[in-house]
Amino acid sequence: MLKKKNTQVPQEPVDENARLETPDSEKAKAKKWFTRARELGDKRQFDYAVEYYVSGLEFWPDAVEEALKPLRGCAVARRSIGGKKAGLKDSMKRSVNDKDARKAFCNALWLFGHEPENYTYLEAIAKNASKIRAVDAAKWACDVCYAALDGNAKAQAKQYMALARILEEMGDKAIAREDFAYAVDALTTSVEVVRTWLRKFPKDNQAEVALKEISTKLTIVKGKYQDGDSYRESIQGADQQRDRHDQKRSIQAEDRLAELINKAEAEYHENPDQPGQLNRLVDLLCKQEREDYETKAIGLLQADYERTEQYAYKQRADDIRMKQLGRAVRTANKAGDAEALKNAQIAQLRFELAAYKERTERFPTDQRLKFEYAVRCFRAGQVDEAIPMFQSARSDPKNRSACGLFLGRCFFKKGYHSQAVSTLEQAVAQHEFRDDEIAKSLHYWLGRSQEAGGDLAAAQKTYGYLLELDYNYRDVRDRLDGLRQAG
Repeated sequence: MLKKKNTQVPQEPVDENARLETPDSEKAKAKKWFTRARELGDKRQFDYAVEYYVSGLEFWPDAVEEALKPLRGCAVARRSIGGKKAGLKDSMKRSVNDKDARKAFCNALWLFGHEPENYTYLEAIAKNASKIRAVDAAKWACDVCYAALDGNAKAQAKQYMALARILEEMGDKAIAREDFAYAVDALTTSVEVVRTWLRKFPKDNQAEVALKEISTKLTIVKGKYQDGDSYRESIQGADQQRDRHDQKRSIQAEDRLAELINKAEAEYHENPDQPGQLNRLVDLLCKQEREDYETKAIGLLQADYERTEQYAYKQRADDIRMKQLGRAVRTANKAGDAEALKNAQIAQLRFELAAYKERTERFPTDQRLKFEYAVRCFRAGQVDEAIPMFQSARSDPKNRSACGLFLGRCFFKKGYHSQAVSTLEQAVAQHEFRDDEIAKSLHYWLGRSQEAGGDLAAAQKTYGYLLELDYNYRDVRDRLDGLRQAG
């Protein structure tokens, strides 16, 4: 039989720094697998569900919300009901170091689906996702890796080192493609990983060196992201030096500030496509917290957002507006005007709800934005909206305890007292400090949940422990006395 001649046209070299772009046709195929996987998961047929999620992820590796998170849920549920771990034959058959990175990625997913507690498989997901440029999947896996290490007393220094390197490489690739928002996210997490590494292994010189290097890189990237390259151009001439010096002063004479604003505004209109020009002008307009200047800054940022479609401008405009609304709340509170305070708080909450909802939609993998949005939902009484956001945001170690506290309070509000107790007990066990404000709040709401759920003996014990931490904490003494009298 004659062999077919290779008639394929040579393809352009792949840009190793670019994001993986999945065509809509491939996403459509993946979604069919995911839909069936969810159906199987609902029927508790977790082995099949894992297979279907992995099959779909082969088409669409970056499907974090659609598949990676549900896959993890199925994996944990499967193990909780006695599902077997991946055996030696499975791990040999499904190499996570295969030359074909996408195949290695899928192999790691399958093994993780059968043994989610195995850190090696999770780390392999992150590594291979990064190799195939599935940057959202890689960041999700790194966040889960960090949470796993942070909760493991036996975690090794080399594991922290490897994770920090993966995140740093992801940040470097993002810088190369000028995706500075992602770069800041990846490098920030890398710095947090190294800080935890250094805290657990304080004599590790490699951790100190890594912290210095990655922190420096993060500072530079933040400068690019926030101010643009023009901000770091050489300063020429004595007048320009004086301008730069005065722009950085926190206290500014009114006439000098107006002069600087006029100069910055002229430079901006002369070259509006330089990000640094607008940011310098906005910095000056916001320096003295004058409502009229800030409103002008918001207008300029909003106009550039509409002109360029760069969301960073919209974010900064919203940040300024949030500061204004927060200032209005403080002013009303200081004046003792209850009605004005109520109206100011409502206006603030409404705006922040809309702003953070939009940001979570723009950046669906940013767990800190989800946390901020969930807090606003909780304050607005939108408990059903807040719960899944807090559950997702728990993967960020920085907010894990706060998420546990809010989740417990959400369940308490819903009347799900056993779920509140379970969630708060877990949060108490994971919280690093014994007597800080979060620790006290966790114990307080744990006691409230135990009391509401009818476990009065447990509630008395929790309240008693809290009294040992802070005798005057809230209404704990009254609640404890009431329980003792009732008993």
